[in-house]
Amino acid sequence: MNGYLVALLAIALWIAMVYVLNKKKVLERHSMSPYGPFIMWKTRRGKELIDRIAARKRFWEFYGRLSLWVCAGAMALITILLLWEATIVSQLPAPPSPELILGIPGLNPVIPLWYGILGLVVAIIVHELAHGILTRVGGMKIQSLGMLFLIFPMGAFVEPDDEAMKTTTRSKRAKVFAVGPATNILVALLVLAIFSGVMMSSLEADHEGALVVGVVTDSPASMAGISSSFLIVSVDGTPVASADDLADRAAPEPGSNVSLDYYYKGQLTTAEVVDGVVVAYVTDGYAGSDYGLETGMVLTKVNGTPVGNLDQLTSAMGETRAGQNVSLEVFSYDSALDRFTVDHDVTYIVLSDKYEFYQQYYPDENDPAYMDVGSFGSGFLVLGVYSSDVSYYSDVLAHPFKGDNDLGDFSKSWLRLIALPFLDMAPVRSPVTDLYSPSGALSWMPDSVFWVLGNSLYWIFWLNLMVGLTNVLPAVPLDGGYLFRDGIDYLIGRLRPGKTKEQREKVVGNVSLFLALFVLALIVWQLVGPAF
Repeated sequence: MNGYLVALLAIALWIAMVYVLNKKKVLERHSMSPYGPFIMWKTRRGKELIDRIAARKRFWEFYGRLSLWVCAGAMALITILLLWEATIVSQLPAPPSPELILGIPGLNPVIPLWYGILGLVVAIIVHELAHGILTRVGGMKIQSLGMLFLIFPMGAFVEPDDEAMKTTTRSKRAKVFAVGPATNILVALLVLAIFSGVMMSSLEADHEGALVVGVVTDSPASMAGISSSFLIVSVDGTPVASADDLADRAAPEPGSNVSLDYYYKGQLTTAEVVDGVVVAYVTDGYAGSDYGLETGMVLTKVNGTPVGNLDQLTSAMGETRAGQNVSLEVFSYDSALDRFTVDHDVTYIVLSDKYEFYQQYYPDENDPAYMDVGSFGSGFLVLGVYSSDVSYYSDVLAHPFKGDNDLGDFSKSWLRLIALPFLDMAPVRSPVTDLYSPSGALSWMPDSVFWVLGNSLYWIFWLNLMVGLTNVLPAVPLDGGYLFRDGIDYLIGRLRPGKTKEQREKVVGNVSLFLALFVLALIVWQLVGPAF
C-alpha cells in the first residue's frame, strides 16, 4: 500500500478516535484534552520528585552552564549540516519517502516499532525532566507536567509559570531552554559509550574465516548463492582464517570447480564454485570494456600464464605494455549448459595505459612507474567476493571511530554510525548476530537477551541524539529558537544600548522569524530539491 495512504489513514483514524473520546468526555475524566490532532495529558504528580532532584543547586547551576556550551556547539553543527545538505540535495535521485518524513515508529521503515517507542519515550522523559529541574533551580514554579500523543508518545512537557519565565533573568531562562536538548545529547553520548565500549566490545566471533561483505553480480559465487554475511571457512579443504587467507590463496587450476565451505546463520554448508580471479567491474572507454570483458567472468590466463590470484595477475600485467595485444582465457556463464565454460568470443585484448587509467580514477594512488604499463581498465576479485575479517561488523559497532586520523575521517565515522539503520545494521539481527557471542563479563548473558539490550541502547542513543539536535535548531518554537532569540536580545542591548525594550523586541522578533523561516526552507528543500 502507498506510504502516503497508510500514513493518512492512520492519522485519520486517530483523529476520529480523539473526537469520539472527547465527545463522550472520556478524555476529561482522565485529565486529558484534545490539542489539535494531539491528546494532551496533564498532571501535577511528579512535582515533588523534581523539587527533590533540584535541591543540589550548585551541581545544577554548573550543569546549566555546561548545557549552554553543548547547545551552542550543537546549534552550529546542525545548522552547518543543513546548509551542506542544501548544496547536495539536488543530486539525490528522489526525495525521502513519506514514511521517512513522518518519523513515526512502526510507520517509518527505518525506526522499528518497539525499539523506536522505547527510545522516543526515554528521550522525551529526560528532555522534559531536565527542563523541570532547571526551572525549579531558577526559582520558578511548575504549573503541571504532561505528555502529547499522536498515535504514539510524540512529546512531553513541563509547564512553567509563564509570568515567572518572562520576568526571570535572561541567564536563568537560557539555562532552562538549553538543558533539555543538551541532556538529550549527553545521554546519547553516555548510552553510546555503553553500547559500543561495553556491549559490542564484548563480542567474539564464533568461527574464524573470511566474511563476505559483497558479491560480484553474475560471478560464480553469486550463481552458487553466496551473499553478504556468509563466513567462508575453507576452500577445497584448505582452511581460511581471514580475508587475507582468501585473497592470498592461489587457484592451482584456474577455471576448475572447487568446494567452498561457509557458515550462514550458524549452519555449515558447502557450495561448488569456479576457482580463479573474477572481473569485478569494467570501465567504459578502456580495454576491458572495448574487448568484451564483463562483470562475473573468470579470467584464467593472460598471454598463456595462469592467474590464480591478484598477485599473479599483477605480476603477469607487469610484463605487458600499453597498446600490446595479449591473449586471454576467460570463463563465462553459459545459460544453456547452466555452468561456466571457456568463452571463445573473448580471446585477446589490446591493453590500455595503467598510468592514464589511474590518473583519471585513482589519482592519489597513481605512480610514475605505471607509465606505459598495460592495463585492462577493470577490477578483479578472488572468487568474485568482497571479503573482510570476521570482526568487520563487531569492529564497526564496538570501535566506530577506529583509524580516524582527521576531522574528515571522524565526520564520516559519525555519519556511518548514525546511518546504521539505513544500512540495515540497526537493529542488529540475524545473520549478523549469528556470527558472534558475548564474552568476558557478559558471557553469562543469553544471546537473545544480549541483542535485545544492545539494540535498545542503540535506539536510545539514536533518538536522544535526533531529539537533541532537532531541538537546538535556531527556530522558534524549538528550544534553540528561544535561546537564539534571547542571545540576539542580549547582543542588541550591548551593541545598541540606547534602544528601548519595544524597539529591541521588534528587531528580535523580525530576526527570529526570518531565521525560523530560513531553517524551515532548508528542511523543505530536502524534500523538494531532488525534483529539480
